Amino acid sequence: MPGIDEALWAQVTPYLPWSLAKTVRNRRVDPVWFQDGAAFWYRRETETLPEFICVETETGTRRTVFDSAALAKALGAVTDRPEAALDRIELLDPGAARIALDGAIYGFDGTALVLERPRRCGPDALPSPDGRRALFRRAGDLWLRDLDSGAETRLTTTGAAHFEWAKSPDQSLETLHIARRGISLPPVAVWSPDSRKVLTHQLDERRVRRLPLVQHIPDDGSLRPVLHDLRVAFTGDPDLPMIHHAVIDVLSGQISHLDVPPQHATETTTIEKLETWWSADSARLWLLDHNRFETRIALIEADATTGRTREIVAETCETFADVNMEFGRVPNIRILDRSNEAIWFSQADGWAHLYLVDLGTGKTLRQLTRGPWVVRDILAVDEAARRVLFLAGGITEGDTPYQRAVCAVSLDGGAVQVLTPERGDHDVAMRAPGWRDMVEEARRLTPQPAAVAPDGRHFVSARAPLDGLPVSELRRADGTLVAQLEEATAPPEGMILPEPFTATAADGETVIHGMIWMPEGAAEDRSIPLVEMVYPGPQCIEAPLSAFPADPSEFFKTALAGVFARLGLAAVIIDARGTPFRSKALHDACHKRLHDPGHLEDHAAALEQLCASRPALDPARIGIMGHSAGGHAAARAVLAHPEVWKAAVATAGSHDPRLYNHAWPEKWNGPLERFPDGSTSYDAAANAPLAHRLQGALFLGHGDMDDNVHPAQTQRLAAALIDAGKAFEMLITPNDDHYSFPRAPYVVRREIDFLLRHLT
Repeated sequence: MPGIDEALWAQVTPYLPWSLAKTVRNRRVDPVWFQDGAAFWYRRETETLPEFICVETETGTRRTVFDSAALAKALGAVTDRPEAALDRIELLDPGAARIALDGAIYGFDGTALVLERPRRCGPDALPSPDGRRALFRRAGDLWLRDLDSGAETRLTTTGAAHFEWAKSPDQSLETLHIARRGISLPPVAVWSPDSRKVLTHQLDERRVRRLPLVQHIPDDGSLRPVLHDLRVAFTGDPDLPMIHHAVIDVLSGQISHLDVPPQHATETTTIEKLETWWSADSARLWLLDHNRFETRIALIEADATTGRTREIVAETCETFADVNMEFGRVPNIRILDRSNEAIWFSQADGWAHLYLVDLGTGKTLRQLTRGPWVVRDILAVDEAARRVLFLAGGITEGDTPYQRAVCAVSLDGGAVQVLTPERGDHDVAMRAPGWRDMVEEARRLTPQPAAVAPDGRHFVSARAPLDGLPVSELRRADGTLVAQLEEATAPPEGMILPEPFTATAADGETVIHGMIWMPEGAAEDRSIPLVEMVYPGPQCIEAPLSAFPADPSEFFKTALAGVFARLGLAAVIIDARGTPFRSKALHDACHKRLHDPGHLEDHAAALEQLCASRPALDPARIGIMGHSAGGHAAARAVLAHPEVWKAAVATAGSHDPRLYNHAWPEKWNGPLERFPDGSTSYDAAANAPLAHRLQGALFLGHGDMDDNVHPAQTQRLAAALIDAGKAFEMLITPNDDHYSFPRAPYVVRREIDFLLRHLT
């Protein structure tokens, strides 16, 4: 087949991710609760402007609070992009007579806006809980602004180049992505509840090695390329960015340095990962401490006045220890200040469960959850009712091990209650660490969306089957249904949905799971080629939990799989050994195996079984595509297993883990060991030495402004292929980064074209 022409592209356009996202709307309701929990509001997507819906929690009664077109018209007086501003509007009361936009408060009478209070601080400042002061950064130091008088006070004086206060690390994977979008981050700090103190840090990047990135087409339209200079520690580097924690009394100016050794930064810092907690009386605080290779995690308590610390509880593991089974998620640890207890997350019994710990002694009081399933995320803790709401994976009979249910358990012991027992995945709004969360926190006057009401009496979840549309529901704390809020709008006719399947891994024992999108209609024997979409983890899974997930990245992937099926290719996603959300032993199978990303022999075995059970599938025409770690895996598949995979699309591949931010590879592959012959323990994970083995077709792609996986990764593999005399295709796009490259319509079309040319 010649590839994808204009007619074929037009045929699939309604099903492409960016088109489908406009059609399948309201995949999840994200409630923003009013303080008493008696009501909440959410945005309802429509074909045009979003609607603002207010819901009474006891009855589920819904109403549209104002006319969005009228509000957009009124917003034209305060912003030049009024329709875009609707995505930032906050409702301040159930009557919607008062709204907020970027920190300013307005009255709205249905026609015009009346300014009640101007914005008191921008998104680059961090307001105190009482709203009287805000922190901001200037020239590497931390400053305080009185929001009434505007008076500014300098809190620190030791800031220097690459040794700045309240800074996010250069190696956050998004430093340039953020800066190029004109976003100034608020200080990395956490206010105490009494608004008198802040926990922050001074970040030492002075000895971290420099990493250049050339921007060939500057954003300002100038001709001369721009050199961006980052400080990023690669795998095995001796010098890491180091975090020096301190508590600052903003009234007295006293700085109390915590008496713990500096912590190393990963992609982000302890505060950015939401791994710190204040006591209600602002006298104590707690933070997590990780060693470099994530084999030990400890909970540290600190005196907020003296800086003295003590270790309360620690978790160690020969492979890696987690605070959440998904790397980078909010830790499943909570401080229960009233009872001097903590909820601790552990995989000590071989699964992933919650434990209650005495904060005074560090002793485990009881195991709260147990069984052959996992705790995915803590949603809320009701200290007064002594109850925890959480997401569990694999607890519902008949579901895959990965599909989630909302559950509850008492802190005083007893059986776990499954509050959403219906089949399918149960998705909820959750806070996420990172710069987006920091910016949202800084500019909002109301809470961020959350699944559970502040009083713990209700929650909102989206029930999402594999063969249907997600339905968002309001439920009471005991799981009983109050009201159905939204059902996602239907996709265009002809949308192809995934089918789940199981296979046996290459060890002949382990059951692994996957999804397949099959082209419609009867097919002759061996007439259908396959495309495997791969991301091997080890920090997450690849297969979707529902047909229309709310997460934009997950939705993009499932939509693209459906497009392949409409083009006559079966799309396959497989989660093999070494991925999370099942037993600890299954996840540990990834350790020190970056040379075999995702256990490719398991994928090969599953594909063989699929072809045997479905005679229409052609085992001689199997392709594979992946991005980032998936790009590494896709290239490795076609290089190391040419008998299975005949074509590969590998974009932004981390083709040599030695050239990547140290935190990710060192957690999964351990320390970089150097041997007397000059080799290292990471050599086998590099793809370039296998370039001479290329037999099939290979497409390499990268955005030249990728500040996550540096473009040098793809260039090194390309150089090795050229040296080996191998033919391949390569696409480098200007000004695309790690996020924008795989979602760019031009890139997607080139990828589809490549796979059609080589598989059909």
